[in-house]
Amino acid sequence: RKADTMKKLGLCACYNHKNYGSQLQSYATTVELKKRNIDYEIIRYKKKITPLLLTKAIPRLFNPVFINDRIIETFQKKLMLKLHSQLAEQNAVRNDAFNKFSENRFKKLSPIYYGYDELKKQSKKYTAVMVGSDQLWSPSGITSNFYNLMFAGDSCTKISYATSFGVSQIEQRYHKIYKNFLDRLNYVSVRENSGKVIVDKLSINDAVVVCDPVILLDSDEWLEEIPNKNLFNEPYIFAYFLGKSQEYRDEVTKFAKEKNLKIVTELHMDSYNKADRGFGDYTPFDIGPAEFVNLIRNAKYIFTDSFHGSVFSMLYKKQFSIFNRYSNDSVSSKNSRIDSFCETYGLNDRRFSGNINDVENAIDYDCVLEKVKNHRMLSKAFLDNALSCFSNGD
Repeated sequence: RKADTMKKLGLCACYNHKNYGSQLQSYATTVELKKRNIDYEIIRYKKKITPLLLTKAIPRLFNPVFINDRIIETFQKKLMLKLHSQLAEQNAVRNDAFNKFSENRFKKLSPIYYGYDELKKQSKKYTAVMVGSDQLWSPSGITSNFYNLMFAGDSCTKISYATSFGVSQIEQRYHKIYKNFLDRLNYVSVRENSGKVIVDKLSINDAVVVCDPVILLDSDEWLEEIPNKNLFNEPYIFAYFLGKSQEYRDEVTKFAKEKNLKIVTELHMDSYNKADRGFGDYTPFDIGPAEFVNLIRNAKYIFTDSFHGSVFSMLYKKQFSIFNRYSNDSVSSKNSRIDSFCETYGLNDRRFSGNINDVENAIDYDCVLEKVKNHRMLSKAFLDNALSCFSNGD
């Protein structure tokens, strides 16, 4: 009978997604759970294709965010890998680096639960379930009932940590779905200020704005998890762009020439990217999440339109500049997370506003990192409270 009293946390996180931010924030979440001696496992769930599932998926085909993010991008990437065999080989090298990180760092995995009924049944073994960070509450995937924790029963504590909606507002037609799952959560925290506005508007629950999981670890703690290794023996600029702007890349190229520095970059990350052709001096593909952190750690300047690229630049006190990946009127704009990041830590002057030399402006890192420290403390206090069902006195 003793095993029955063992308390376990089920974690819903995008740990296997081939994306630096997804894997690093999933990993940071597990580090935080380990520090607290919480027995956890990452829940692995595979949908069974049933007529009901297909019927439920139909509304997504009319969702512009889903069409843009999932269907068009995936199709383009597959097509381009077919057309460019060299890119397919390079992409395989990068995927290999992601898989290695995932295999080495994520050992505590549940069995694979096939189908929603099995997921519901197995969820009974968890004292609490927690949905991690990332854009897991995006309207494009909200009907799947996994990341919204609808599968967990009433007696199970349901927690969201730094979960993101990915957008700054939710269309009226989704309000009921969101209210339904948000009201069931016992502890709600979000990553963006705009996320708090959404929760406060749609739910009986209050949301706390906490820091992204990677910020739960300071630069020294990241050094313990990922030892420093400089991949290049000369000073360099790290340019990490996921968007498609040719203008940004031209600006960085011009800046590099003026400074007589080489550009290290990661090409064709989310899909084949025409603007990446011919960009950069060094374009390594064997870059997993650990190498990504080290590329930021050892760069002289960083130019990026990536949220986690910006976060690690801040943690390592870099001279960096943040570019907007989306135009603000784009239906799939995810600029809100950068807005929130800059407002929270006093980094609005890091936004690229037309003059690339602004990257050299001094940053008051004492002030910035004091804000980070306070936000980290608030975020850990939220976790203390949310995870109190695991404390011995319970």
